[in-house]
Amino acid sequence: MFSYFAYGLGIQSEIAIPEFIEAELGYDVTLNIASDRHLTDYLPQAAIEQPWCIKLSREEAFFYVKDVGLFVVKQGHQITIIPAPQVCEQILRFYLVGSIMGILLYQRGLLVLHGSAVKIDGGAVAFLGVSGEGKSSTAAAFHTHGYEIITDDVAPVSLGKGPATITPGFPQIKLGEEIATTLGYDFKSLRLVHPSEDKRGYRPKQEFSQTPLPIRRIYVLTSSPKFSIEPLKPQEAVVELSCHSRPATLFHSPDAKHFFQCTTLVQECTVYRLQRPRNLALLPELVKIVEEHIAMDNCTASSKVLNNLFLQH
Repeated sequence: MFSYFAYGLGIQSEIAIPEFIEAELGYDVTLNIASDRHLTDYLPQAAIEQPWCIKLSREEAFFYVKDVGLFVVKQGHQITIIPAPQVCEQILRFYLVGSIMGILLYQRGLLVLHGSAVKIDGGAVAFLGVSGEGKSSTAAAFHTHGYEIITDDVAPVSLGKGPATITPGFPQIKLGEEIATTLGYDFKSLRLVHPSEDKRGYRPKQEFSQTPLPIRRIYVLTSSPKFSIEPLKPQEAVVELSCHSRPATLFHSPDAKHFFQCTTLVQECTVYRLQRPRNLALLPELVKIVEEHIAMDNCTASSKVLNNLFLQH
């Protein structure tokens, strides 16, 4: 057995998961390989013949990919993998550390955003968007300017006990060759995450924080010829959060609890639309604009504090 820590959870696994942090802790999650089981024990033949299929609930989920295998996730505590013949562990881990952990966190009652996050001024700044919109690239750009990466692709939000927080995932971010080269990384030296993927895993040379961080900002990334940042109206923000989170990103309809979580987060944290050109050469400009936007809010907050003190006297 291997012992790891990721997304705030102790994980006991029958396979090695080098992406996660090795840790000898008590475990919240067990991961088992059931090579002696058959797909027909869980799925009808019609589903097995499809390229992929997903059945999701907060109690039990089935995530199937043809020629990869079936992942069964139960009650946020147990992951069972029925691997396809001859599939390599690298491919199993590709799905495990992302989509499967996202499902498990969803079952544990968290609001699981489809986004990447960095640490700025002691808090989490998250970037959401559809696949390919540049969430990882944006987080990586901030990392080159000295900011710590918190999580990539899966951003679990805890609500209800003090300020909303994002729990760090594990120290890796996926980068394509063009963005890796632009940011000064040797693409060929990065970790291969999937034999057919055009991205590789960059392991930041930083002390990886494992402590949940209060959310400072949420930006929804969209492409535009010009830079702009605008706050979303509450109703629009709820829709955006719902669309860019599990289960919607896994093609399942959200339940009432999910919408309540999105509404609660919007009441606590303003969501912004961040429009920018899809030009890698402008990534430093993007970092600067977001820094100035956050600094402007800090100044506003400081002014309010001073005004309150003045009125009290």
